[in-house]
Amino acid sequence: QPWNKEVTMRGLPQFLVLAACFILSSQKGVVDIPFNFTVLIENVTWRKKQIEVFWESTGAYVVPRDELGQKVVFTQTGPANQTVELESSLIGIFSLRFYTIDSSGRNIFINEVPEVELIVRRESAQHNKMFTLIIIVLLGIALLFMGMELDILVVMATMKKPIGPAIGMVCQFILMPTFSYFLGWAFLQTNFERLGLLILGCSPGGANSNFWTAMFYGDINLSCTMTFLSTVCSFGFTSLWVYFLGTPLVGKTIPIPYPQIALSLASFTIPLLLGVAIKYKWPKKAEYLKKISRPFFFIVLIILPTVACSTNSHFFYLCTWRHIVSGACLGFLGYIFGAGLAALFRQGKPQIIAIALETAIQNGGIAFIVLNMTFSSPYSDMGVLPILSFFFCSTGPFMFVIYAVYLVFTKIQGTVQHKREELETNN
Repeated sequence: QPWNKEVTMRGLPQFLVLAACFILSSQKGVVDIPFNFTVLIENVTWRKKQIEVFWESTGAYVVPRDELGQKVVFTQTGPANQTVELESSLIGIFSLRFYTIDSSGRNIFINEVPEVELIVRRESAQHNKMFTLIIIVLLGIALLFMGMELDILVVMATMKKPIGPAIGMVCQFILMPTFSYFLGWAFLQTNFERLGLLILGCSPGGANSNFWTAMFYGDINLSCTMTFLSTVCSFGFTSLWVYFLGTPLVGKTIPIPYPQIALSLASFTIPLLLGVAIKYKWPKKAEYLKKISRPFFFIVLIILPTVACSTNSHFFYLCTWRHIVSGACLGFLGYIFGAGLAALFRQGKPQIIAIALETAIQNGGIAFIVLNMTFSSPYSDMGVLPILSFFFCSTGPFMFVIYAVYLVFTKIQGTVQHKREELETNN
């Protein structure tokens, strides 16, 4: 059913419509579904047979569905109210302003500030279940392959001397939340966007960092250990940061999805353990399957951002430089400080790669869930914008560019090394 709201315009007799004012209101609608509201004029001294009032929107994708377009016509003998029907092909929060045109063709706005806030939400807030099921299956298979590459003895040794995990904990639970909080205040303009970036900075873990660690030949054992520990610790640390820094932003208690965090932990741990079991039960088969693990990781890393693009296409229309800079800076700071601290404590190259990736790549799924539990659409969708910027500029297409550069560099380095060895052999 179309949404309808009445907006009253009261014209003072001596100024006719030009001195009119609107009652500030919010108009809610659903994307791609027509909705309308009513404009009512009162106390008008008629000096002409008709009065023309025009409207404009800050959203380019908000279009009229009336024959008159963006014009409302009132006649002296006609009704005092007119219905405006419009439609938006994009979710978002926009504004409507009303104006008349004087004899010289200038726009005379009824009010200096927008009169109507236009809130356009998704048709359905539920994500496509088929896409979700496919992602879960792909991640499960990828983590199974990851488990075949784990060495339990190395993992236990890492736990006994946890220098790497300790560096990661400092980066993930102190530096990243701090960075996200100050970047939000420095660049973002709304509290729900700031909250989105803050929650992202407080949500470490996720399997993407493990896949990229494997692609860059980092320390997989350390990466998986850090993911497991950070997910366990997020029960306490994420709640703490969100309570102290997030609650003041929105003025209410922000729900933490503990069942989803527990489910994330289980969905990460169980496939890994199954992979470890296969490795020890059927070592030859596991060794053969390991040959296809990295191509499969690559496929998964392509599918994940592709699905994210299809379900959040509004990002490409609503994203501004503020979202891009805040999201990109959070990722870059994670890489720089993660690698810097790891190098400072004399970690090896594989460990530096693992710690840098674990620090920078966050668990976006938790941030999405918290925003959807805290805000309704489109506010939750607006809060997602800096999160999507983070993934596109720091861990998505950006990482593929870095990986391509890494492959070229490795190829050149191998060629130079081979020629050097040939020269030494000839000499």
